[in-house]
Parts: sequence; C-alpha cells; structure tokens
Amino acid sequence: MKKSTVSAALAFTMLLSGPAVLLQPVATVMAADASGTTASISTILKNQQSDGGWEKDYSEDSGEWAKSTIDNKATYSEIRRLATEYKKTKDSKYSAAAVKGINFLLNMQYANGGFPQVYQSSGYHKHITYNDNAMINVLVLLDEVANKKGDFSFIDSTLASKSKQAVDKGVDCILKTQVTVNGKLTAWGQQHDSSTLKPAGARIYEVPSLTAQESVNIVKFLKTRASNAKIAAAIKGAEDWFKASQITGIRVEKKSGDVVVINDPNVKTPIWARFYEIGSNKPIFVGRDGIVKYKLSDIEKERRTGYAWYGNWPAK
Repeated sequence: MKKSTVSAALAFTMLLSGPAVLLQPVATVMAADASGTTASISTILKNQQSDGGWEKDYSEDSGEWAKSTIDNKATYSEIRRLATEYKKTKDSKYSAAAVKGINFLLNMQYANGGFPQVYQSSGYHKHITYNDNAMINVLVLLDEVANKKGDFSFIDSTLASKSKQAVDKGVDCILKTQVTVNGKLTAWGQQHDSSTLKPAGARIYEVPSLTAQESVNIVKFLKTRASNAKIAAAIKGAEDWFKASQITGIRVEKKSGDVVVINDPNVKTPIWARFYEIGSNKPIFVGRDGIVKYKLSDIEKERRTGYAWYGNWPAK
C-alpha cells in the first residue's frame, strides 16, 4: 500500500489485481452487480425512486430489497452514469436525476457519518455497512462531487459544500468505528451497529468480527485524506494489524468442486482470512448454523465454496 497521501480524485486499485489500475469504484468480490451497472440510461431514469435512490434489482417490487440501497454498486453507479451522460449530451434531465441521487445519499447518511446498506430499513440492513465496500464507494463519489471532479464539474457550490461535509463526517465515522483490542487500534468489521458503532453481524454466517478484505479499502481511502494525528494512527494501527494477521505456510485450492486448505511450509507468500475473531485474532469460519469454527473444513461445503474465506487483499 502506498504510504504517501494521494489525490482524492484517484480511485482505488482492483482487489486481487496485478499492476495498479486507476478506477473509480472499488471492485466488489463474489457479488452480483446491481441493475444500474448495466441498464440503459432510459431504464435508469425510469427506475429512480421518489427518494432519489435506486433499488439493487429493478425487478423487485416488495420487501427490503425494493428500497433504495448502496448494496452491490446500486445508486452510486446510476449517479456516475447519469453524470457521464449529461457531460456527453448536456441534457438537463440527466444532471437533474444525478443531483437528486446525490441528495438522496446525503439524506441517507446517519448523523454519526455512517451509511446503512438500505435506506430506512430494518435488521442488519440498517447497520453502517463497509461490506462489499459500500460506504467507501459512496464516500469516493461524494468526494469527487465535493471537488467537482471529472463528470461532476456541473455541480453547484452548495451541493459541493454539503458533499464535503458528508465526506468529513464519513471519515469521522471510520475513525470511531475502528476496533481497539487491548489498547491497540486494529481493523473494522463488515458492518457496525448504527448506535453503538461496534462490529455487528449480518447474514447468519457473518458474525461480528474483524474483516481483512473491507479494511484494506478503508485504509486506502484514509490515505487520500489530508493527514492528521488520528488518521495517521488509524492507518498505522490497521497496517500493523494486517502484518500481525497474515498467514503463511498454507495453500487454499479448489479441488473437485470443493475448497481445501493444504499445509505447505514452503509457502512464504502471505494470505489473510476474511474474518478474524475479536480478541483472539484467530481466523474464523461460519456456516449456516451460525456457529464459529476455526477450520474451513469444519463448515459445510456449500459455504466453503460459496464465500471468499481467504484472499490476498492487504498484500499491496
């Protein structure tokens, strides 16, 4: 990871990639992208909800997933595509829809700076959501809006100022949600309770824990901020935790439709578990029974093969 502060306008490199590639959103791993990433511009306009956001799957018509969300690249992808279309056509219907979407994100943000997965939702959907880089991707977009960068040069000063305030609040939330263990700053959970700010569970196999994957892109985002004592301490604490949590001497392989962990002392290249137990810092694995296990082989095959339990996310 870069140690110098970089321009806020720069996006992040894709996870598990080779040479650095400048992007805008952070890549989402093992998740189906929202409808707005591929829908036509006319379809995007038709599916903007009255609150200004978009649902993940345009075919949903009831329940939580019929609400506006930032899950799986929803809403911020539509905003980006609309801004690009306005820059190309100068048709104000596209800029108006983009502005409405940006205002939705500002309204979605909690007073503490966090963003829920789904707007005005219940259950785990209302948690502050770092999972799949949802909140970080929103902050990246709002930072570009705040600075009128790229396709957002049409944004007026009032909305730019509000977006800057939202980014500042988001950074404050990131700093407050970083988990401290035995007096040391560590990493973040996939989601955090919107009131207590503590790591929270989501789906039954996603228990409160520290996550190596999403914490990487939180750190990358913090490195785009003007440094101060709190930000510098947060970055150092997380990087120290990455180093302490790396795993060597194993290979993770796909074999005969399964995923297996093979002990191999010759493997010196580190990898990381997706989740670590808070306190012990042991890698953990959870199946659909919701019970924490310490070996991948101890959970059912469907979960072993259906989730990214290991990766090299912090390697750079």
